[in-house]
Amino acid sequence: MLGVIQCLSAFIACIGFGFIFRIHYHPKFSIIAALGGSIGYAIYLICLNFASEMTAYFLAMSVVAFFAETAARILKAPATIFLIIGCFPLVPGRGIYTTMLYSIQGNSELFLDSFLNTIGISLSLALAILVVSTIFEVIKKLTYKS
Repeated sequence: MLGVIQCLSAFIACIGFGFIFRIHYHPKFSIIAALGGSIGYAIYLICLNFASEMTAYFLAMSVVAFFAETAARILKAPATIFLIIGCFPLVPGRGIYTTMLYSIQGNSELFLDSFLNTIGISLSLALAILVVSTIFEVIKKLTYKS
């Protein structure tokens, strides 16, 4: 039940984040992007039971990136719209906050641990986007050559 509430909260947060980026001019795009974000967060919660935190972030962001690229092709819109809003629930905001907190407090051991964990999550998210986007670009180039 807690996971359902978290995914619903992620959906609502993504819609709110869509308003910040002025996607409310196209409510269909905002709702679809928010759906991608909540699906990605659900994948993250499921993968946490079976894999490490970095792997869970990578798999969840891969699903969000795949969803964004697919939605962009279907709706003939930029994939960035769906990707930025969809990745919002996965951004390591708490890790960034705790890293800065430990830095200000002068706690260098906890700072370094939190910093490396946050950088690892960020790299995992970026790598997932890179892999999925590259696969879609290769498929597009192979399709146009044929």
